[in-house]
Order: sequence, then C-alpha cells, then structure tokens
Amino acid sequence: MSLDNLQDIRLFNQVVRSQGFTAAANILQLPVNRVSRRVAQLENRMGVRLLNRTTRKLSLTVEGSLLFERSQKLLIEFDTLEDELTNGARLLTGIVRIAVRTPTIEFGFVEELTKELSVLDDLVVQLIVRDEPIDFVAEGIDLALMINDLPDSSLIQKKLGDVVFALCAAPDYFQRQNEVQQPDDLEFHHFVSPLKKYPQNSLTLRQIKNKTTSIHKIRPQFQSNDIRARAHAIYAGLGIGNLPIAEVLKGVENGSLLHVLPEYTLKPISVWSLKTADRKNDQRLKLIERLLIDTGRRMCEKT
Repeated sequence: MSLDNLQDIRLFNQVVRSQGFTAAANILQLPVNRVSRRVAQLENRMGVRLLNRTTRKLSLTVEGSLLFERSQKLLIEFDTLEDELTNGARLLTGIVRIAVRTPTIEFGFVEELTKELSVLDDLVVQLIVRDEPIDFVAEGIDLALMINDLPDSSLIQKKLGDVVFALCAAPDYFQRQNEVQQPDDLEFHHFVSPLKKYPQNSLTLRQIKNKTTSIHKIRPQFQSNDIRARAHAIYAGLGIGNLPIAEVLKGVENGSLLHVLPEYTLKPISVWSLKTADRKNDQRLKLIERLLIDTGRRMCEKT
C-alpha cells in the first residue's frame, strides 16, 4: 500500500468520525474540496464506493464500514513503525488538538504551554476551550482535561483528583448586604449560578466535618454557562457564587474574595486526563499531557 493511500485513509476516517466533509476539513486544516476529492480518489483506486452521499448526511457503505473498522489498527501500527524508523525525529512536529474546560485557563496551563512552544517551532497546538460537552471523535481531539463527565469509555482515562468548589463573594458585596451566618441565609442573597436546562433555585452543600449534605434555596440574579463570566460577576460584587477552592483561597489571600460558609463545600467533581486509544503511544503528546496533568492537579489542590 502506498503512502498516498494511507494518507487518504486518514482523511476518510476523519470524515467518518466528523460525520461530514466540512467538519473534517476544519479539523485537518484543509480545503473542503481537497478532502472530498482525496476520498473520491481513494474510492476510484479501490474500485468501491465507501460513502453514501446525500444533501443532509453521509453514511457508510458495507465496504466503507469494513475499511473504517480494519484501518484503525493499521494506522496506529504504521505511526509506531514510523516513529521507530525515524528515531523520534518527528515526535515534536505536527498538529495536536487539545480540549479543556474554562477553569483550566486560570491555573497556568497556557503560560506553561507557551514556554514550551517558544522553542518548538514545528509543533502546532490547537486549543479548544469551552464548558459544553466535547465529542472527542467528531472534533478530532487528541488530548483533553475534562471535569466530571467522561464522554466515552473507550478513551484512555487517568483520574487526577477531585476539584472542590466553595462559596465566595467580593468584599464589596457584603458592604451592602448582611453576612451569611448559616446556609439558610443564602436564600436572602443575590446568587451567581450556572445556566442549565433546569432552574437553579437550590444548592446542595456538603459539610466538611461530618460529610453530610443539605439542600438550600438560592435566588439567582445572574446565570451563565461560562464559569469565567460567573467569576467576573462574583469579583465585581454582584453576589455569592462558587469557584474552585484553590481560586477562592488565593482570592482570600490577596483580598479580592471572602470565603462564604468555609465549613461547607459543594460536591467534589472529578478531574480526568483523557486521550484517544490511537494516541496511546504517540510521543508528541507526552510533553503536553504532562503540562495538562500538572494543571489538573493544581485545580484539585485544597490549600
């Protein structure tokens, strides 16, 4: 099999994973017509149709399903062989796609990553930052730091710890509001909360000492699906909200935050490092994975 065939099979596989030529082209940083033409050329060389094309969606033919299934191991083995033959010469080249949740940016990941990239001219990093669910396969993600949700059990998973969120507010907020003496007092305060599909009219707190939980009413005045937007509202003195406890303690130290009900936290949320199985032996990810793991562990620090 020629190298051109292998590359075209990679393109074909990404089209299948992304469920379309446009999405695959965006991930591969190639023109859509080039991706479409290369897949068509692959079909012509093999003498079979691999994809059923309609105006709405793509579907695999029987032959396409067979190629997609069997080629996964082939491509992994070829990458491993290429690394061995080149003695790792290409290991720090190419494109790596990383996905992280918004809080990650606040714990030094970008700063550490840019230090490394400044001396690695041939390594390109594409960083996706968002709090909505991420489709590893369709979006061509190589490596991710995920909080709480594990999108696919086939991914290689490493638990880094649990990030604990704590209640906090800016000192300015309490200049015009009474202090919170007990959890039930939260009902009488402005609250900054996540924007979800269902109303956020209550909050579950976990008492640190005896690990019991209790539910308390809250009165959200500002809601957002983005944690940094919520953080800005908290720092601006709009109301009480929750942030990772490492950030809360840092804010207490520099005077920008007050720790509200310090004997309580929210339910711990697991933090995971994830990568796809076909990147298990990809040495290009080792450097970035180490930085990502260090960031995740900093997020999980309680003091």
